[in-house]
Amino acid sequence: MHRRELLRTLIVLGASTCIACGPPFGLVSAGNASALAVGDVKVVPGASAAIARDAQGVYAMTLVCTHEGCDISQNGSVTSSTITCDCHGSRFDANGNVIVGPAQSPLQHYAVTADASGNLTIDGNTPVSAATRLAV
Repeated sequence: MHRRELLRTLIVLGASTCIACGPPFGLVSAGNASALAVGDVKVVPGASAAIARDAQGVYAMTLVCTHEGCDISQNGSVTSSTITCDCHGSRFDANGNVIVGPAQSPLQHYAVTADASGNLTIDGNTPVSAATRLAV
Protein backbone atom coordinates (compact mmCIF):
# COMPACT_ATOMS: atom_id res chain seq x y z
CA MET A 1 0.00 0.00 0.00
CA HIS A 2 1.35 3.41 -0.94
CA ARG A 3 1.73 6.10 1.68
CA ARG A 4 -1.16 8.18 0.28
CA GLU A 5 -3.51 5.15 0.32
CA LEU A 6 -2.47 4.33 3.86
CA LEU A 7 -3.18 7.88 5.03
CA ARG A 8 -6.58 7.89 3.29
CA THR A 9 -7.47 4.57 4.96
CA LEU A 10 -6.41 5.87 8.38
CA ILE A 11 -8.51 9.01 7.94
CA VAL A 12 -11.58 6.97 6.99
CA LEU A 13 -11.06 4.63 9.95
CA GLY A 14 -10.59 7.58 12.28
CA ALA A 15 -13.80 9.22 11.05
CA SER A 16 -15.79 6.01 11.47
CA THR A 17 -14.37 5.57 14.97
CA CYS A 18 -15.49 9.09 15.92
CA ILE A 19 -18.98 8.40 14.59
CA ALA A 20 -19.12 5.26 16.75
CA CYS A 21 -18.08 7.36 19.78
CA GLY A 22 -21.31 9.39 19.76
CA PRO A 23 -23.66 9.54 22.71
CA PRO A 24 -23.98 6.10 24.34
CA PHE A 25 -27.62 6.74 25.31
CA GLY A 26 -30.46 9.24 24.85
CA LEU A 27 -32.73 10.31 27.72
CA VAL A 28 -32.55 7.91 30.63
CA SER A 29 -34.13 7.88 34.08
CA ALA A 30 -31.54 7.82 36.83
CA GLY A 31 -33.57 7.42 40.01
CA ASN A 32 -34.48 9.98 42.63
CA ALA A 33 -32.05 12.54 44.00
CA SER A 34 -33.03 11.56 47.55
CA ALA A 35 -31.49 8.10 46.97
CA LEU A 36 -28.14 9.59 45.96
CA ALA A 37 -25.92 10.56 48.88
CA VAL A 38 -22.90 12.85 48.66
CA GLY A 39 -20.00 10.65 47.58
CA ASP A 40 -22.15 8.13 45.68
CA VAL A 41 -21.27 7.06 42.13
CA LYS A 42 -23.81 4.58 40.76
CA VAL A 43 -24.23 2.71 37.49
CA VAL A 44 -27.52 3.63 35.79
CA PRO A 45 -29.38 0.43 34.83
CA GLY A 46 -30.02 0.14 31.10
CA ALA A 47 -27.45 2.76 30.07
CA SER A 48 -23.69 3.02 29.78
CA ALA A 49 -23.78 5.82 32.32
CA ALA A 50 -23.13 6.70 35.93
CA ILE A 51 -25.01 9.16 38.14
CA ALA A 52 -23.07 10.72 41.00
CA ARG A 53 -23.26 13.34 43.70
CA ASP A 54 -20.58 15.41 45.34
CA ALA A 55 -20.68 18.50 47.57
CA GLN A 56 -21.49 20.68 44.54
CA GLY A 57 -24.44 18.61 43.30
CA VAL A 58 -25.48 15.80 40.95
CA TYR A 59 -23.64 14.94 37.74
CA ALA A 60 -23.64 12.19 35.13
CA MET A 61 -21.03 10.72 32.83
CA THR A 62 -20.65 8.02 30.27
CA LEU A 63 -19.26 4.64 31.22
CA VAL A 64 -17.83 4.10 27.74
CA CYS A 65 -14.07 3.94 28.16
CA THR A 66 -12.20 6.57 26.16
CA HIS A 67 -9.43 4.11 25.30
CA GLU A 68 -11.23 1.68 22.97
CA GLY A 69 -14.92 2.14 23.73
CA CYS A 70 -15.47 -0.71 26.18
CA ASP A 71 -18.68 -0.48 28.21
CA ILE A 72 -17.50 -0.19 31.80
CA SER A 73 -21.02 -0.93 33.09
CA GLN A 74 -20.64 -4.41 31.54
CA ASN A 75 -16.84 -4.86 31.69
CA GLY A 76 -15.63 -2.99 34.72
CA SER A 77 -16.43 -1.72 38.16
CA VAL A 78 -17.68 1.51 39.69
CA THR A 79 -17.06 2.54 43.29
CA SER A 80 -17.38 5.86 45.08
CA SER A 81 -13.75 6.64 44.30
CA THR A 82 -12.70 4.67 41.20
CA ILE A 83 -14.14 3.65 37.84
CA THR A 84 -12.19 0.74 36.35
CA CYS A 85 -12.36 -0.59 32.79
CA ASP A 86 -11.55 -4.30 32.81
CA CYS A 87 -10.87 -4.40 29.05
CA HIS A 88 -7.40 -2.84 29.22
CA GLY A 89 -7.01 -1.61 32.81
CA SER A 90 -7.82 2.09 32.50
CA ARG A 91 -8.90 3.72 35.76
CA PHE A 92 -10.76 6.96 36.31
CA ASP A 93 -11.53 8.96 39.45
CA ALA A 94 -15.09 9.69 40.62
CA ASN A 95 -15.26 12.70 38.26
CA GLY A 96 -14.11 10.68 35.24
CA ASN A 97 -10.51 11.93 35.11
CA VAL A 98 -7.87 9.43 34.00
CA ILE A 99 -5.85 7.99 36.91
CA VAL A 100 -4.19 5.12 35.02
CA GLY A 101 -4.03 4.59 31.24
CA PRO A 102 -4.03 3.43 28.56
CA ALA A 103 -7.01 5.84 28.33
CA GLN A 104 -5.79 9.36 27.60
CA SER A 105 -9.07 11.30 27.84
CA PRO A 106 -11.55 11.73 30.69
CA LEU A 107 -15.08 10.31 30.61
CA GLN A 108 -17.63 12.63 28.98
CA HIS A 109 -20.19 14.29 31.25
CA TYR A 110 -23.84 14.80 30.27
CA ALA A 111 -26.67 17.10 31.38
CA VAL A 112 -28.84 16.06 34.32
CA THR A 113 -32.29 17.45 35.13
CA ALA A 114 -34.71 16.83 37.99
CA ASP A 115 -38.49 17.11 38.04
CA ALA A 116 -40.46 18.59 40.96
CA SER A 117 -40.38 15.22 42.76
CA GLY A 118 -36.60 14.89 42.47
CA ASN A 119 -36.60 12.25 39.72
CA LEU A 120 -33.36 12.55 37.76
CA THR A 121 -32.99 12.32 33.99
CA ILE A 122 -29.69 12.15 32.12
CA ASP A 123 -29.62 13.58 28.60
CA GLY A 124 -27.00 11.57 26.69
CA ASN A 125 -27.44 13.94 23.74
CA THR A 126 -26.20 16.97 25.72
CA PRO A 127 -22.52 16.87 26.69
CA VAL A 128 -21.49 19.30 29.43
CA SER A 129 -18.31 20.35 31.20
CA ALA A 130 -16.98 17.98 33.86
CA ALA A 131 -17.57 20.80 36.36
CA THR A 132 -21.32 21.05 35.63
CA ARG A 133 -23.54 20.07 38.55
CA LEU A 134 -27.29 20.05 39.19
CA ALA A 135 -28.01 21.63 42.56
CA VAL A 136 -30.53 19.50 44.46
